[in-house]
Amino acid sequence: MLAFATAIVEGERPVADRLNDFGLAPEQIQAVGMAARTWADDASPLMPINAPGTLAYIYGVMELRQQILDGVWAADRTCGIEAVVNRDLKMRIGFQNVDQACDPDFPPAPRSAKGSASESLCGPTLFEHAGIDAGPLIGVKADGIPTYYVMVGEDGSLELSHPVISNGSYKHFHERIFIVSPNRDWADEINPDTAPLDDFDIEIRFKDRA
Repeated sequence: MLAFATAIVEGERPVADRLNDFGLAPEQIQAVGMAARTWADDASPLMPINAPGTLAYIYGVMELRQQILDGVWAADRTCGIEAVVNRDLKMRIGFQNVDQACDPDFPPAPRSAKGSASESLCGPTLFEHAGIDAGPLIGVKADGIPTYYVMVGEDGSLELSHPVISNGSYKHFHERIFIVSPNRDWADEINPDTAPLDDFDIEIRFKDRA
């Protein structure tokens, strides 16, 4: 597969400006992430093991639609993928639970394998971005609308990104928009009360013999 550059958008103002291109605001995407994480954390240990991810998906999709549907954006189920679509902007947005988001060095990975339907929705733009003519694309939907995903990490990280999907996973990204980036500076997270001491004196006492 040919490699091509990923456009990364980060920083409060650039992110707000980019989302404004879609008629969206950061707060809307943040609300989707908050709903997903809240319901995932609310899963009972008595529920099936996949309950956190399932609840996050169900309520994440619901919040996505509650936040975005406005008559221009509409609910969409192309290829069975639950999403929203704006056909004027030629943009579709779905929901995905991932391991982590907003790390430029380690792209997110889906917590469950992506199916052929997801792969077909992302197909056309891969070849356009690579600058080659791929010829007829078998199995690709005729609408040719790029599909972005609200990607919610287990650590609360959150991005809106446009992946290339192949063989059940993300092979590359056209664009990644970092919405919420938790602090990953481990040095700042160390509790000084429990951290190892760099400099301390050991007091040695000899046991008295009777």
